[in-house]
Amino acid sequence: MGYSKSVYERADRILSERRLKAERDAERKQSAFYASNPRAREIEEELTHTFTNIARATLKGDHNRLLEIKKKNQELQKELSKVYSEAGVSQDDLLPKYTCKACSDRGNVDGIACDCYINLIKQIACDDLNRRSPLSLSDFDSFDLSYYPEDCRQKMSNIFGYCRLYAESFSGDSDSLIMTGGTGLGKTHLALAIANEVIKKGKGVIYTSAPDMVAALEALQFSRGIRDDEITPQLLSDCDLLIIDDLGTEFLTSFSKGAVYNVFNSRITRGKPTVISTNLSLAELETNYSDRFVSRVTGYCRRLHFEGSDIRILKKMRAMKG
Repeated sequence: MGYSKSVYERADRILSERRLKAERDAERKQSAFYASNPRAREIEEELTHTFTNIARATLKGDHNRLLEIKKKNQELQKELSKVYSEAGVSQDDLLPKYTCKACSDRGNVDGIACDCYINLIKQIACDDLNRRSPLSLSDFDSFDLSYYPEDCRQKMSNIFGYCRLYAESFSGDSDSLIMTGGTGLGKTHLALAIANEVIKKGKGVIYTSAPDMVAALEALQFSRGIRDDEITPQLLSDCDLLIIDDLGTEFLTSFSKGAVYNVFNSRITRGKPTVISTNLSLAELETNYSDRFVSRVTGYCRRLHFEGSDIRILKKMRAMKG
């Protein structure tokens, strides 16, 4: 399954609006230019007639006439260049400035979907889905290392620095990550912080908990339509960065195990980065899922193991003291 009908409709509308705006802006510039430089329009109209004159002279085999037309054409071109130069503009300045030069904001090139259209659809679908996720709750600036014991603070500082650099330098070639460790150690906080920074780069990011992802994929098997804010296999596969939080907290069934593996494996196959957070150890992941899944995870993910005490409890204790 792909995206909902309204996602495609909104993408088409956005491209149409971009194209219309670019052409209207160009028309305003052209009108202002020709009003101040009427001779430019006259020359351009004369030049358009030369093609007809050339065709007629060619049919008649009138070589001398062709030479006359060519000479006249060169004179007009020279005069037109002078008009533009004196006005301080170029002919390109008066052309529409489309957002996408490849397709001129049409969404396709020779009948094939343009990359800009594909990316726009993906971005719209990601935005729809992320409206209901807690992306605004965490960022790097609010991550407080003082909650970690001294014996593991340096390690957590290194993890924090790595995550920040990962987000700042994110690209389609970035590594996949698996964040492991007990509850309340900041895994979700840093995963959300990464998501926020990558979204600012204009990338399509999906943040979802493992239970929500599995439940959505399971429900999708029995539904006839796709909502705008619904997780779909294509969206999970297409997004630039997929963040699966709390892996292992979903209800484990043969369907859920297969769904998790298939999502992760499809992204590996396409070379797309994934960030996974889990409270489970690698041994527990192997028990709950399969050695094949853990083999893929350890083979393709950089592991960040979080240590310390439950920060949520520490925050409550500080609040009570304060």
